[in-house]
Amino acid sequence: MALKSDGTVWAWGHNLFGQLGDGTTTNRSVPVRVSVSSGIASIAAGSYHTMALKSDGTVWAWGQNSNGRLGDGTTTDRATPVQVNSLNGIVSISGGYSYTAAVKSDGTVWTWGQNNYGQLGDGTTTDRAAPVQVSGLSGIVKNGYFNIKVQIAISGITSEKIYLIMAEIWSDVKKNVSVN
Repeated sequence: MALKSDGTVWAWGHNLFGQLGDGTTTNRSVPVRVSVSSGIASIAAGSYHTMALKSDGTVWAWGQNSNGRLGDGTTTDRATPVQVNSLNGIVSISGGYSYTAAVKSDGTVWTWGQNNYGQLGDGTTTDRAAPVQVSGLSGIVKNGYFNIKVQIAISGITSEKIYLIMAEIWSDVKKNVSVN
């Protein structure tokens, strides 16, 4: 997945659940434009689901929706982007294996999706198909394991170049991650 400087999102690869966001479940060996309007500020992906944060602070999601990981109040897979329910003022997004998290401009954290281990942080182990606030957490400015911004020029890129970029990112991540 790639975010172009014009705010459009492009995706390619495996598309079993519609996670490429082009309205199909057809695998793609070349980039296709995601059918979400421009004005995208950042993108994130989980396992078989994808999210986009628009510059207006709304979050859009598509792909597999088991456990409600798209946050639209259902568990229906979506091959085109849908807006996450009752969520605005978002400044950061990230995707987990089968859940999603977002930080609001007020510093609160909101999560939705699978919660079998309590990963949503709401004090339960109940899956949530719509955002819930993480209990007792505020003053957060970013979420996710790594907030990496990579700009890839879509035309002319080869898989070898992508692997090199990924290796370089992983090298930088290993240098900058410490475990307390």
